[in-house]
Amino acid sequence: MPSPYRKEMIRISDIIDRVNEKNTEEDYQSALSIGLAFLEKDDENYSLWIAIGNAYYGLKRYDEAEQAYLKASELSFQDVISLSNLAGLYFETNRFKEGLSVCDQALARRSDYVNVYIHRGNMLSSLNRYAEAKKDYQKALELSPEDPLTLFNYAYALVMTEEPEQAGDLYRRLLATAPEDPEYLFAYASFLEKMQEYERAAEIYLRLLKQEDKSINHIILGGCLYNLLLCNETETVFRLTDEWLRAFPDNPVALHTLETLKNSHEVDRASVAYVQELFDAFADSFDSVLSGLSYRAPELVAEAVKQKGQSFSCVLDLGCGTGLCGQALQEEGIETLSLTGVDLSTGMLEKARQRNIYNNLIQSDILSFLPLNEGRFDLIISADVFTYLGDLSKLFSGLHKALKSGGTVVFTVSENKENKDQYAFELSGRFVHGREYILKELKKAGFLIQRISEVDLRQELGQSVYGLLVICMKK
Repeated sequence: MPSPYRKEMIRISDIIDRVNEKNTEEDYQSALSIGLAFLEKDDENYSLWIAIGNAYYGLKRYDEAEQAYLKASELSFQDVISLSNLAGLYFETNRFKEGLSVCDQALARRSDYVNVYIHRGNMLSSLNRYAEAKKDYQKALELSPEDPLTLFNYAYALVMTEEPEQAGDLYRRLLATAPEDPEYLFAYASFLEKMQEYERAAEIYLRLLKQEDKSINHIILGGCLYNLLLCNETETVFRLTDEWLRAFPDNPVALHTLETLKNSHEVDRASVAYVQELFDAFADSFDSVLSGLSYRAPELVAEAVKQKGQSFSCVLDLGCGTGLCGQALQEEGIETLSLTGVDLSTGMLEKARQRNIYNNLIQSDILSFLPLNEGRFDLIISADVFTYLGDLSKLFSGLHKALKSGGTVVFTVSENKENKDQYAFELSGRFVHGREYILKELKKAGFLIQRISEVDLRQELGQSVYGLLVICMKK
């Protein structure tokens, strides 16, 4: 007759198997319910704690997952899985230094566990310590030479340490095993773009789009074609745009790119659909991208506002984006009784909401919003928003209408230096405006111009991009 102890051990094993099975099926709540119910009978089994930690992790209950992994680690000083999973959790929650410490503890227990080296490499990459990350990926590959995750992450580290030949070999090796894998395709296309092989990159983005019709892929493809235009590869751009439009005839980014190619004088604004799709796609990375470009427009606008006064009653941030202008006003110590932000992009507005600066955030086209708010604001600010409009006459009329008598507008635009009395549609798909054109249209709308000056807005390709800072008042 089997002993009661043996029977209980089998039962624990069965329970752990059930929890793991539910975790594999991504039925994390059921996995958690089963595991917690059995804890009342046996809370000393480290494998059960790991399985419960995985269920918590799947439910994104990271604090409880962390405690479960720590408990498992305490129960077995030889176990490495609990620490490896904990390192993965720390990576997911951006606790990279703690993650590195846990990886070291795990490797002290077992020096040949592949996942720990992968986690450690990922942590170091996230800290921009790519040379060190490569060593961990190399160790992981010694243990598991064909592991695709290691190959993929190692390739990125090679890109960042400027070893393009090796990186390209790894991406091609991965694609040879999984030619249609979207993650591999995107990474390889990004790599080719970085290597300025824009035609090949664009072809792969098109291939990817036919699998995953995502806004970000359309926008990046448009950027590739813009770079090809700058290289005078016009015929290639027309060919690729034609293929793009055949596959996605109604896509606003593709249609906007076509207008850019035509450089049509009939285009007087970027379409609402294009602007909305563009900024929704880039909402998460917008601030970091602009920071890398030394973007100064919000700061310049706030400094100009400060010259007009320290406090305002009702302020409108037109095309507020992620709220950089609102934050710049706050940093300059400018007080507002009410600050309203308006933007087309719901993704951008959500980022602005997280700053806790605005009293109101409204999703709307700026040209539609202004006439509906007659005489409401004593200050309207806008940083680099009008670059998506060509003809500014309707905008300036709307600004004038939305202002109180004596109210002020402060804004920046990209400058058209070649034709100062006109606006122009650039290869970038954005508009530039001449100084004389701005002055003429503002006066026509009834504004008194108080200042118009050239300013350094940002850096692109190591060069300053200049624009105009304008301050005007409603008479």
